[in-house]
Amino acid sequence: MTRLLNEERAQIACLATLGYSPLQILFKYFLFAITATAAGGFGAHFLSIGISNLVYTVFGASYVMPPVAAYVTPFFYFLVLGVIILGTLAVTAIAGGKMTGDMPANLLRPKAPRAGRKVFLEKFPRLWKRIPFKYKSTLRNVFRYVSRFLMSVVSIAFSTGLVLTGLALLDLCIFHLTNTAAIVGISIVIIVFAGLLTAVVIYTLTNISISERNREIATLMVLGYSDKEVTGYIYREIYINSLIGALFGYPVGALLSWLLYSVIGSGVVGGISWFMWLAAPVIIMFFTLLVTFLLKHKILSVNMNDSLKAVE
Repeated sequence: MTRLLNEERAQIACLATLGYSPLQILFKYFLFAITATAAGGFGAHFLSIGISNLVYTVFGASYVMPPVAAYVTPFFYFLVLGVIILGTLAVTAIAGGKMTGDMPANLLRPKAPRAGRKVFLEKFPRLWKRIPFKYKSTLRNVFRYVSRFLMSVVSIAFSTGLVLTGLALLDLCIFHLTNTAAIVGISIVIIVFAGLLTAVVIYTLTNISISERNREIATLMVLGYSDKEVTGYIYREIYINSLIGALFGYPVGALLSWLLYSVIGSGVVGGISWFMWLAAPVIIMFFTLLVTFLLKHKILSVNMNDSLKAVE
């Protein structure tokens, strides 16, 4: 929603000049947020029913399960959907409120790029001087957009936690339980789903970053940087965010695994095989590499002339 508002700064300025109130201007964005979120929630209802039936069928192959309830209360579904819609509307109101409260003349001007930030390593001059320039710029850019950095790290941390939980379940089934072939399938589904979630989050945030930094990328191309150097300018930031998120994913995965073992009534977190702990970040980095491969064309297809033209 923030990106959508930034793309339509000039339209918002024109509407404000014509006398429209901030609420009237933001109504379109509120409607868009509600429609998109409700549509996704509607699809998620059927997806959740399918996943629940799959889990029930899988466990039914190895355990005696109680009969399926004929009626499922929709309370939790509407509760979750309502919280998501309210959160989306709150974000839209905060971002839109800042923009509609600004002067129309400021909104008609192109948004200035965010200033660079000093990093912790700069407090150690001897170490900082030894770092090559391209890595210095990468480290500064990682912390340049704090909100995007936090979204990436938090999302990847929870994805890593889900991957580790799936691996913990797989480890339990292979080495400690018997007659659990169906549960192995569930653990693989969890791992793949968490990996795809990581890919979607990284792709979305990086795609937004590329769109907002066309001038930076075009400048590198004009200065004679090779394709490998230009893509590396973006890739290094993705890898750092993924690595930091994967590290924070370990405590999340340990907590989720403990909860899973408590429900099953078997297994301990300390008993998870060591190679499962190492496999979790490897899987996350694999999906990260897949995203960078998909984004290569978008980075190199930036039009230098259009990106570097001055805004009239």
